[in-house]
Amino acid sequence: MALDGKRRRIVLGVVVGVIVAGGVAAYAARSGHGATTPDVAATLEFQPNQVSVPVQRRLTYELQLPGTVQALSQAVVRSKLSAVIKQVDVREGDSVGAGQIVAEFDTAPLRALLAEREAGLASAKANLEQAQRTREANAQLVQRNFITQNAFDSADATFQAQKANVEASQAQLAQTQLQLDDAVVRAPISGLVARRYVQSGEKVGMDAQLLSIVNLSQLEVQAQAAVSDVARVLPGAAADVEIEGLSGTRFHGRVDRINPSADPGSRSIDLYVSFPNEHNLVRTGMFANVRLHLAADRESPTLPLSAIQTDAGQPVVWAIKDGHLARRVVTVGRRDQQSQLAEVLGGLDAGEQVLASRFDNLKDGAPARVVAAAAPASAVAGAVAPGAVPASR
Repeated sequence: MALDGKRRRIVLGVVVGVIVAGGVAAYAARSGHGATTPDVAATLEFQPNQVSVPVQRRLTYELQLPGTVQALSQAVVRSKLSAVIKQVDVREGDSVGAGQIVAEFDTAPLRALLAEREAGLASAKANLEQAQRTREANAQLVQRNFITQNAFDSADATFQAQKANVEASQAQLAQTQLQLDDAVVRAPISGLVARRYVQSGEKVGMDAQLLSIVNLSQLEVQAQAAVSDVARVLPGAAADVEIEGLSGTRFHGRVDRINPSADPGSRSIDLYVSFPNEHNLVRTGMFANVRLHLAADRESPTLPLSAIQTDAGQPVVWAIKDGHLARRVVTVGRRDQQSQLAEVLGGLDAGEQVLASRFDNLKDGAPARVVAAAAPASAVAGAVAPGAVPASR
């Protein structure tokens, strides 16, 4: 019996020892003591459609120019005489046609003057007839030596003076008639009355402003362009015009002409873009934005816009070089929003692979490679190793 109790105590001690040894080993494994497997950074894998290389292309880029709308055809109607306005037939916003009567002057003084000058012309003509008869009679007498040559010359001079008086009276009468015609004011162009400067019964002087008329059917934008951009713009180039306040409406026009000289202050050059204004939606003086689609003058390396990120104010791309990620600061030139491409003028080598879209949690120098085969649709979310995931869009 004593022996059995001793054996029982030995077996119990061995079991306790095994349990304690196992616990110590487990604790050592958890606490990092003992032999462990060193951490190895996971290699990021990207599909071929997730990378891109710089490609030589001639981009079409968009040039945006601010400007102001103005009318191609507009006129200020001015007074051609000094008189009292009898009536003004139109107001601001009224539509008028070319040749339409828009105002009239009081013509009573002019009609009196016209009658006076008509009488003066009749008197001058009567005197001329008398002088002509005297001259003809003296011409016969001088041939018969009944009068001297001096007497004939005197009669001839009187005739010439009366002839000049008739011509002067005719000119005065014509001038008065012209003033009567000018007393009826007509619109020089078709359009809308933009400004009315006078009222009925008001006396105005010569060359005073009466009305301002604007034709809105054809408008133009006077836009300012930098000197470096003007060289690529040619007259006749197509342009799109967007008007401030008319969102969603775009007008199609063309570059009509280019100013030959730069503005001394801003060093910019004015471009004039004309466009049709159907239904008179656009008014003069409104602000506009002109969009010109221009072809680049050279081929240059290009990348998708999605491959270029902005980090600390600098354009950055992620390249895959010698099996590792490399953060590259690049120099970006023109951007083509239509094709979603941008010029890369520096910071990359020819043929160097870069990530074509944005990924989060990337680290410079992390192992990376491009897999040969495309991943199945179910594995899109796991296209890259944990830690580098496509950015949410």
